[in-house]
Amino acid sequence: MMSVTLPLVRPRLRVLRPRSRRGFSLVEMLAVVAILGIIAIIGGGEISKAWKRQKMQSASTDIKILFQRALSEMQRRNMRTFIQVGPLITAGAARYMPIYLVGDADGDGALAACFANPPTVPCPDLLIDEYDIVVKGLTGVKGVTGVDQEFCLSDLDVTQVESSLWSDNSTSWNNPRVLMCDFQGRAIDTLSGRQIAGPATLVFTHVNVVNQALMPPTRYVLSINPVWTVRDAKQIKDATNTWVTQNG
Repeated sequence: MMSVTLPLVRPRLRVLRPRSRRGFSLVEMLAVVAILGIIAIIGGGEISKAWKRQKMQSASTDIKILFQRALSEMQRRNMRTFIQVGPLITAGAARYMPIYLVGDADGDGALAACFANPPTVPCPDLLIDEYDIVVKGLTGVKGVTGVDQEFCLSDLDVTQVESSLWSDNSTSWNNPRVLMCDFQGRAIDTLSGRQIAGPATLVFTHVNVVNQALMPPTRYVLSINPVWTVRDAKQIKDATNTWVTQNG
């Protein structure tokens, strides 16, 4: 019996035709770009506001720490200490509001009016530390070139100081206000020479809160108690236009 060999039949290969690829139309691309732009504008504004709030909180904490150090420096150095806010210093086109921590080096219980940068007169007391709220800075002086005022010490006016129970409680930038921490750790009004009757307060906020560009309105109230302890309370203005404390 003879075997028959059948020829191999190869399967037909199906030729796949490439499908037509449809790109984005110009209108679709412009719509996407417009949506992304809106998101960037809205998101960027919120990020900027959040950054300003964070800087304000950080700066208020720095001032609180400086206030707290008045007690520890008095104990460490065995000398009475002073906290002085202001006056505003103008150096050419630069302006800044200094907050000084000073030691009573000459032991007279009075703060010599000699703190400026650079000093204008010899000073018998010890400048321990200084924190500056920059109003406007230029190269070679306090602050950064061209930086305008960012923080202020009043929620009513960016050129005022809002305080209570210090040696001076006028709203003027040019009037220094002082408190002394004595050897018993008491907060003394240097004008009367007596222990303060309640917390001495100082308001700290952002200029955009004053001009209503940073909402909701937020401020920090720094308080120095009659027995030297320091509190930093965050306050937000509610719908009734009342400042409400958020934390202590």
